[in-house]
Amino acid sequence: MDVKQRYIKEAGFDIAEEFVENIQKFDIRTGIKIADFIQNHIPNIPESILTSTILPGVIIDDDNKPITFAVEVLKHQHYEEDIIVLSDLQIVSMDEYLDLLNLNKKYNVRLSKSKSTKKHC
Repeated sequence: MDVKQRYIKEAGFDIAEEFVENIQKFDIRTGIKIADFIQNHIPNIPESILTSTILPGVIIDDDNKPITFAVEVLKHQHYEEDIIVLSDLQIVSMDEYLDLLNLNKKYNVRLSKSKSTKKHC
């Protein structure tokens, strides 16, 4: 399957067709809440040209129910400009969301420990 990408200039994102198809499955208000969540959490995504990051997310819909999801993001710098690709969006169970959250925390703790070790050497 050929993946087409779209570019949203104002936000600075490349958006894959799969992401667009999946976000369109939501009502407009829920889609906006998911987009706001992504926009607010993009600065926390580590840069890597080789691997993507799975960003777990949760929002509360208009029926006051949590919607848990995972966004696949690739973020790297190209000539001092951030390149951000939103490649996929999937609904996940609350258990999967919590697992992703815990995995990201473990990864971030390991990463921060290795950085602090390098500074002290």
